[in-house]
Amino acid sequence: MEWQAICTFLDMLELGFYPNEYCFTAMIRACSNAKYSWIGEIIYGSVLKTGYFEADICVGCELIDMFAKSSGDLGSAYKVFEKMPERNLVTWTLMITRFAQLGCARDAIVMFLDMELSGYAPDRFTYSSVLSACTELGLLALGKQLHSRVICFGLALDVCVGCSLVNMYAKCAADGLVDDSRKAFDRMPAHNVMSWTTIVTAYVQSGECDKEAIELFCRMISSQIQPNQFSFSSVLKACGNLTDPCIGEQVYAYAVKLGLASVNCVGNSLISMYAKSRRMEDARKAFDTL
Repeated sequence: MEWQAICTFLDMLELGFYPNEYCFTAMIRACSNAKYSWIGEIIYGSVLKTGYFEADICVGCELIDMFAKSSGDLGSAYKVFEKMPERNLVTWTLMITRFAQLGCARDAIVMFLDMELSGYAPDRFTYSSVLSACTELGLLALGKQLHSRVICFGLALDVCVGCSLVNMYAKCAADGLVDDSRKAFDRMPAHNVMSWTTIVTAYVQSGECDKEAIELFCRMISSQIQPNQFSFSSVLKACGNLTDPCIGEQVYAYAVKLGLASVNCVGNSLISMYAKSRRMEDARKAFDTL
């Protein structure tokens, strides 16, 4: 679809039509694919020459995303951000999120502080990203301060923020306890597959709560929430840690039913489960099906 969009854009130019900000925004989005990033850089030059970069904030946001997604070039993405004559909460949050997602957690936190000093109030997406950055760096104290703030602003009940809190407490707890993660999960008024998977994963990662992880997975299913590949991957790890492949095989059968058995992360967890139970022939069969 991206190539079709690019070809249509070129056809439009050949016919003598001049693109506006909406055309440039769509075109840049099509170039977020790594294969077409070189075309995106050419479009970037055209955007600067035509003046649409200064005229529309959406164009700048798409350029940031293009550099970040297509090649992980956060340096170029940040240069676009700096050149933007106008910034808003969306722009700041986008840059913070891309820093957090691409391994520059410290830069994400610095940008968060700069954003606040510039007078912008963070929203649920901003807090979710900066909490993820705290998790990456193991900054539990800062994460707790942010937790207090999201409670004050009424954002702690949001699914995105809640999942980030669950993940932070699970990964940053020095003693491996998941009590704070569970509290953050239980306070959420509604759950989706993301929140259930996050808490299941938290229990598995703690190293001592595999039975509880399996119980939570069963509760998720009984709540009419359909697991995704990450849910299956985590609960199969729990089954492997208990060296009880019988439960794991039932879980895997459900993954087969949902068409997720061939996903690599699910298959890898199944292989690991069989290997821990010393069922190497079954592990090899699982490997061969990937």
